[in-house]
Amino acid sequence: MDAQGQTGFVIWLTGMKGSGKSTLARHLHHRFAVARRPAELLDADDPGEILTRDLGATREDRDASVRRIGRVAQLLARHGVVAVCASLSPFRDSREAVRREIRRFVEVFVDCPMEVLITRDPVYKKALSGEVKGVPGVDDPYEPPTHPDLTVRSDEEPAEGASRRIFQALVDLKYVGPSEFGRLTGGARPRRTRPVHKKAVGRALVRKAPKRIAARTAQAAGKGRR
Repeated sequence: MDAQGQTGFVIWLTGMKGSGKSTLARHLHHRFAVARRPAELLDADDPGEILTRDLGATREDRDASVRRIGRVAQLLARHGVVAVCASLSPFRDSREAVRREIRRFVEVFVDCPMEVLITRDPVYKKALSGEVKGVPGVDDPYEPPTHPDLTVRSDEEPAEGASRRIFQALVDLKYVGPSEFGRLTGGARPRRTRPVHKKAVGRALVRKAPKRIAARTAQAAGKGRR
């Protein structure tokens, strides 16, 4: 086993409702299972998730959801397990607090344009027309990461391709080794990269992402008010 495979870590998928977090999280969890790497899936948006099913949509409840999922993920990682977490987690400071506590933490921003989200979930059309309230990204805040370790555009990239990029990021961070990368990807080899600081992984590709999603959200909200 790779030396890196003896230590757990957390993959935190954040994104708006309908962006594809759960789909990608399930795919990642499946690949870890195939590779015989201990892993657990924590999906805060799953109505059956016992950690969050009693919580509502207030700021306090959303922060509590992040704390609960984060705490369990931290305990799993301490025991050598990979915790794959799918969580709306709309507030940046809550996510950063979890990152500071866990340290071995990979933040993946699952991005998707509003025009696609509208086709995936009818709640957006209702929110834009004023029929419902409290929808993050429309009339409630969704604060995208400023410096995620990786950004995935779910409308452009299937879960398999996104997972491979995430596994490459794990190699770059030295959370998994080359041989485990092969098991996770079905025999592929990771590309060779120069050592990088954790916070720098993928940063060059994602610096403009928060501005893009904020602009798209504001534009869509403006159209809905007309």
